[in-house]
Amino acid sequence: MPPVADAPPKFSPVLTDGKSIAEVLDQITAALRGTELEPEWLDSANFPGDGNEALYGPKPDRPWPKLGARDRLAVSLYRGTSEGWIVYVDHIGYAGEAPKRTTALQKLLIGKTLSQQHGWDLVRAISKLLDVT
Repeated sequence: MPPVADAPPKFSPVLTDGKSIAEVLDQITAALRGTELEPEWLDSANFPGDGNEALYGPKPDRPWPKLGARDRLAVSLYRGTSEGWIVYVDHIGYAGEAPKRTTALQKLLIGKTLSQQHGWDLVRAISKLLDVT
């Protein structure tokens, strides 16, 4: 499996303006389809559409978050609880005003790979697709 960093830049950023979480997910899935980077699965963090968005993240039909000057997207890799590796895409922002401002993290997407190397390659690919710098 060739690392994304060594491959020619074949991924161009997906469009997120005016798109829902599900639409951005579909674009990422389409870009990864047919490559050696396709994960075991990739879904919105709140894939069942649970009403408790504070706990499970926004529903898939919610708009993709608009990033303010201090907001960021983070793409990360964690060891799974049973087998494999979990890739997260998170929105990191701030709630409240200074001096009582707090950091807020919202899970947007979650995926699974079976190997650590595949997980890191997927993190790099999703970072390119979402233009995370």
